[in-house]
Amino acid sequence: GNTPFRRLCASFGMEASVGEMAFARELVKGRSGRELALLRRAPEERLFGVQIATNEIAEGVAAARIAAEAGADWVDLNCGCPIYEATRRGLGAALLRKPKKLARLVAGIASQIDVPLTVKIRMGVGQDDVNADSLAAALGAAGAAAVTVHGRTMTQRYKKPADWGVIEGAARGAGAPPLIGNGDVLTHYEVARRMGAHGCLA
Repeated sequence: GNTPFRRLCASFGMEASVGEMAFARELVKGRSGRELALLRRAPEERLFGVQIATNEIAEGVAAARIAAEAGADWVDLNCGCPIYEATRRGLGAALLRKPKKLARLVAGIASQIDVPLTVKIRMGVGQDDVNADSLAAALGAAGAAAVTVHGRTMTQRYKKPADWGVIEGAARGAGAPPLIGNGDVLTHYEVARRMGAHGCLA
């Protein structure tokens, strides 16, 4: 979320926070004040991550280093954003179309930065190619410190309820890294239930 919202959450005891997605290319070129503003960490934030969008190793490494220098404790690679502004550039959820290439991207970035790299994905591109379980395991093996699975496909965007059965399958699958479930969690009761019943880290 944005900084004011994160500060509000911190006042209620939030332990970890992640900023809004920044386009790595704009960070590296340093020409967008808006993107650079997304790296700002509020004093109240105890553990802060910066989320980036990229499809190039060198660009991702450079952006991650900029984020770390700005105070990020870890960097999150967004491979779950379904909006056209991201997917038309081959970013966000568009990266799910080529799992092997995505694993190479994660390995390349994770091996060259000094902070943990996490990855956010969706269940798959469409309902016919849901692969969150195998993809989460592959990304963990590639060096992702944790994987967040959003319980919808890219084509579903936000139109259908999140499928927590798929999230649980990914969390309990062979070789799964620490996994964070995402989608339709609106109360603290649901947080506790999802973590316990679905095997998620958060």
